[in-house]
Amino acid sequence: MCFNKLVMSLSTSRSLAFLSAFGIAAGIFGYIESFFGAPVDSFVRWGILLFVGQIALFAPIYVLEYPASKSPTFLWHGFSRGMPRWVAPCAQLLTLLAIAHWVLCAFRYGWGVPAIQDGQYVIAARGKILKVVSPAQYVALKEEELRAFATVIVSFYFVPMMYWWFAEKHPQVD
Repeated sequence: MCFNKLVMSLSTSRSLAFLSAFGIAAGIFGYIESFFGAPVDSFVRWGILLFVGQIALFAPIYVLEYPASKSPTFLWHGFSRGMPRWVAPCAQLLTLLAIAHWVLCAFRYGWGVPAIQDGQYVIAARGKILKVVSPAQYVALKEEELRAFATVIVSFYFVPMMYWWFAEKHPQVD
């Protein structure tokens, strides 16, 4: 069976949409948990799996949409061809929210990240201590880092979820 027909079957595309929805749910769960002292390090381990899953959900999109997927604007609005008009603006809004979270982290951390070095809570960059922080500040910064990471996960999974949910509206690529 041809790859395109296999991927574009309704049951397959709905399964991929469900997996994408799971990624969005994990990101939302991580975002909410970040307000309640969630263990950042364990979510980051799960985040690595979520990034691998996101790549697995995007790869068939790039194959099916080739050569349109090579366009620099494909992820901004090109993917939403044949979908409701609200899909592209929602994807753009989620992307801008993720960028805003990372910019906020950059303003709070400077060029470093919260870390524990030699038993001290610090903001460090490349092994150098930029600033010593209190344990409460360290936890707040780690929670903010988790929120930024979670917004990226939600943003990354939204596009494949919409693509696979509305897959039957896409023209078949032969």
